[in-house]
Amino acid sequence: MKREIRKYLFDIKTSIESINEYLGEEQNFFEYQENKLLRRAVE
Repeated sequence: MKREIRKYLFDIKTSIESINEYLGEEQNFFEYQENKLLRRAVE
């Protein structure tokens, strides 16, 4: 696999891990939808 592709995949993995940290254990869509700061962090 090309180095550039590996870098993109690593960036995606890192972003997913960060999103999971932001959302916490209880991932409630309605709370997410109401929390503007959290939405901005994820998006």
